[in-house]
Amino acid sequence: MKKVSIFIFLLIFQLSLLAQEKVSGVVNYGQKQSFGMGAPIGIDYNAELVFDFESSTYTVSKDSLEGGHVKKMELINKNDEHAFFVPKATTQDGFLYNINLETGFIKSRDVGFNYVKDSIPKIKWKILKETKEIGSFVCVKAICNFRGRDYTAWFSLDIPLPYGPWKLQGLPGLILEAYDTDKEIFFYFKSIEYPSAGKRKIIVPNPKTNIDMERGKPTLEREWISFQEFRKEMLKRHAASTKMGKVFMAQMENVHKAENKNPMKNFYIEIFDEE
Repeated sequence: MKKVSIFIFLLIFQLSLLAQEKVSGVVNYGQKQSFGMGAPIGIDYNAELVFDFESSTYTVSKDSLEGGHVKKMELINKNDEHAFFVPKATTQDGFLYNINLETGFIKSRDVGFNYVKDSIPKIKWKILKETKEIGSFVCVKAICNFRGRDYTAWFSLDIPLPYGPWKLQGLPGLILEAYDTDKEIFFYFKSIEYPSAGKRKIIVPNPKTNIDMERGKPTLEREWISFQEFRKEMLKRHAASTKMGKVFMAQMENVHKAENKNPMKNFYIEIFDEE
């Protein structure tokens, strides 16, 4: 009788684990981008993280998340002496960042329609004692330096999964909020559905199936590149945008007036030239 009881307990335990593996969730974030502005005053995007016990995908700059296609320039006034022309644009697929715990890879559809495949980066987090409430969750503070920026993250142990917005991950709970020093990149919590009422499909970026559009026409077929190849590409893009920016500043008054230098942090989340 005792053996039967143990067997039933083990069976129930195994079934509960199987049930957990099928549980999925969705977090809705805002992603505010204020590169080079020194405060969270820039472009605001809707973003979402779909996750289960094996993987997650973070999506931003997607047409459907913004209620339709967006392509415009916005003038943001910081004060009387500083103003910024900033683009806001979305695509059909958006930017995608998929983390798969089983394979150990992160696959992303990143800046420049680059499809990047790399090992999940190991972020050296320092977990602090400070806590605060975000929504209905008590969250714990953690800090790190990642790809040229110092980040603060707030994660919840109530959802013990190591996911978060963008490429931020590796904590013992789901990250609900994260930002760099001046909140020039700011991921903030809007809502969560966990467990999700209907199991959401976790989309994995794939250069063979995702559609990259330029002027209404499909672009050339793309291939996976490594993280190092992506880094080189981003440095080239930064050099080109810096050259273009100097021409633009020579023609415009009060736009980046005090910033004749154009460090990479004024353009992109990742700061490769400071590694």
